[in-house]
Amino acid sequence: MDVSIIFVNYNTVTLLINAINSVVDKTKGISYEIIVVDNASSDGAHRLLIDKFNNRIEYIQLSENIGFGRANNEGIKIAQGKNIFLLNPDTILKNNAIKFLSDYLDNNDKVGVVGANLYNEDNSHQPSFSLYYPSIGYEMSNLFHVLFFYERETFNKTMFPLVAKRVVGAALMVKKSIIEEVGGFDPRFFMYAEEDELCYRVRKAGYKIVNVPQAQIMHLDGKSFQFSEQRQKRKLEGLRTFYKISYSSFYCQILRVVEYLTIISRLIIFKVLNKPEEIVYWVFMYNNRKWQ
Repeated sequence: MDVSIIFVNYNTVTLLINAINSVVDKTKGISYEIIVVDNASSDGAHRLLIDKFNNRIEYIQLSENIGFGRANNEGIKIAQGKNIFLLNPDTILKNNAIKFLSDYLDNNDKVGVVGANLYNEDNSHQPSFSLYYPSIGYEMSNLFHVLFFYERETFNKTMFPLVAKRVVGAALMVKKSIIEEVGGFDPRFFMYAEEDELCYRVRKAGYKIVNVPQAQIMHLDGKSFQFSEQRQKRKLEGLRTFYKISYSSFYCQILRVVEYLTIISRLIIFKVLNKPEEIVYWVFMYNNRKWQ
């Protein structure tokens, strides 16, 4: 088996069916299996998927919502593929992306993780990787970026693979042998930043993280910006969990200071520029500036 494709579903069955349809339609020239791990959804996913795809799907029903990383770990336990493709339900393959990613892993011994170029529904570019880990340098770039001193590269506009620090978890492929070596997702994460921490461990083990631009995937999460307090809280929890797992307490104290300076500077700038939507976001960040 070349690839095990793992989806985590939580009340996204309509999106999931479209994603699986795109896998079946676009994936050629490799053997694969599809595993769906259901985080205790109430959308009737099991029946609908069996009706639609028959025995083409391995379905794991969980009794509670255990989060993104831990649910993927359950899928990885039964995966038969030599490569594991973690794919979000809100994705649509634009081409034979799975084969492009799998072939690259197979042909490069020192590469542990690969990711695709991601696109919005209107075909505009979506952040697909990062050249930074969450770190003091990353937080400093947040601070300086708003002051127009810093530019980031998050999308590969060339046709050449690009070595990164981490790739977006919406479409992340990893060698199963690497998972067996460094472990799966850390269970201390519920949602967000768990792929950053996995990429961090993979690189520490001596393997590269690579964006493969030939692999093209639409990610519907990027259709528009909508501020969601619950979602942002999850992102903050994930990011701060990464910091506490990966760095010393002294390092985290510095991170808190830089984060605070970023919040204050952006509040000042957006108030001067009269940007009410941005102010709502940064007021939220100010109210949640204390780490748990």
